[in-house]
Amino acid sequence: MKGSVIRKRYILALWDSEPEKMDRYLYSSYQIKRKFKKENFSIYLCNQLNKSTICRIIEEKGGNIIIVSGTIKKCKRALLNAIESNIHQ
Repeated sequence: MKGSVIRKRYILALWDSEPEKMDRYLYSSYQIKRKFKKENFSIYLCNQLNKSTICRIIEEKGGNIIIVSGTIKKCKRALLNAIESNIHQ
């Protein structure tokens, strides 16, 4: 087990439209910061205690959760795979 009780989680989300508006909403309402953005994909940083709540809110607001991970590197790899799979379809 890691040293911290509250470990960080990265959430990779794909938005149907207006990712900037959703970024502002998540930050102003829940203090969830966007760490990376590419096209309509966003990577958010939250903790393990509010991860399920944030995932539910993202899905309610029109986003799709691609992956939840403990490292941003794994989220970026999933993002590149998702972009490549959409280009080659």
